[in-house]
Amino acid sequence: METEAALLTTITRAVTLRTAAALTRAVADLISTGGIPPHARLPTIRAVSDSLGMSRSAVGQAWRELQAQGLVESKRRGGTTVIGQPTPPHAKRYESMIRASITMPVDLGNLWCGDMPPIDLSRAFDYAVRHPDVGNQFAQQITPELRDAVSPDWPFHTESFLATHGAIDALEMSLAALVRPGDRVAVAVPTIARVFDILESLSATPVPIPWEEAGPSLKDLRRALIGKPAAFVYQPNRSLPNGRSVTQEWMAEAAEVLNGTIPVLEMDQTWPLGGGSSSLGSRLPEQVLHTRSFNFAFGADMRQAVVGGNSRLTDVLWNRLSYSSRYVSRIMQLAQAYLLTDPDTLAALRAWDTEIHRRYRTFAEALRRRGHEVEEASPPLIWLRVPDEHSVCTRLSTRGIVVHPGSFFRPGARWEQRISVNAAARGTGLEELADEIAAACDPRLAGGA
Repeated sequence: METEAALLTTITRAVTLRTAAALTRAVADLISTGGIPPHARLPTIRAVSDSLGMSRSAVGQAWRELQAQGLVESKRRGGTTVIGQPTPPHAKRYESMIRASITMPVDLGNLWCGDMPPIDLSRAFDYAVRHPDVGNQFAQQITPELRDAVSPDWPFHTESFLATHGAIDALEMSLAALVRPGDRVAVAVPTIARVFDILESLSATPVPIPWEEAGPSLKDLRRALIGKPAAFVYQPNRSLPNGRSVTQEWMAEAAEVLNGTIPVLEMDQTWPLGGGSSSLGSRLPEQVLHTRSFNFAFGADMRQAVVGGNSRLTDVLWNRLSYSSRYVSRIMQLAQAYLLTDPDTLAALRAWDTEIHRRYRTFAEALRRRGHEVEEASPPLIWLRVPDEHSVCTRLSTRGIVVHPGSFFRPGARWEQRISVNAAARGTGLEELADEIAAACDPRLAGGA
């Protein structure tokens, strides 16, 4: 076991910047690589402060962050001790969603099309497997066909595109390339639950930027930038789960706030639903990566997305893909390109969009008639205010209905009580489902928790 003096020397040599985040990263890296063994007692805050020339509050902040990451534990008399290498990360929110949904007859919690008629994929794959380029041994960042299919209506001009296995795949790769343990990441909230699972796996801390009427709070974003986050993650169009989109006024002001600062990671999870296609990429071309996902329309087994934006950032992602077999096959890319350009498929998507909006309006009106406040927003999810999200989810689950609590979509516990309801999953029985939700929100009708 290293002496405290030797351990202090090891830590001092590993720290390149005298900041709490840099100290956190350095010690986390030493623990994960075995440079600091399990059960070792870390030097005192005073000793590290004196050795590095840092304030004691900054060192204490780093020690608290290491404890939050599960790498160390602090005892009043025993000092701060290394627990050991962290256990493999789990996508806790995603796993909870699966457990809550897998046996339920009515799934109103997850982002899917439910009983909507599926888009025909057969002709797309027939085209793809017969394409002369299939079988080429060298991977491509994106096929010419898919590039030509997405570029005409991309929200800003760019020459740099990359095909990925869905928006979550793109986000995970982007954050893994940009974020180090202990970093902060600004996140517009509420947002998709997987964002927080990814950040936890990277030992990064989300800095919540609450949504307001026009977009994520620029006051909170300015405050977050003071702490030098590694990136800003948000959904400009039809944000999930609240269904809001940013205004043009917000875009102009946000561009001024973010100009020359950090990478901006944009996600569009619900293409091709109507409601605009805004992006900061036209104003901040050197900072923005925009991801458009296609699997909401075409299904989970057609899980693809295209990332477009700054060439330096897309090249970083491509380099990560090219070291593995994780790149998207030509067959999948060619089939996707066919679906995005085939007239019959485009007509089916327009009808699909119309039906999604009809279901959403019908469900929202049914809930309003039962006394619920449903904001004017875009489908498919309704971000519903409830008395107690845990109780409502529990009561609905006893009736065979799954919805997800608002806590999945925001970090911490200081938020108002909400549930996320997929209003597009069912085409019929919406009045009865609204009755069930109303009953679950009323303890007198539900018989208590």
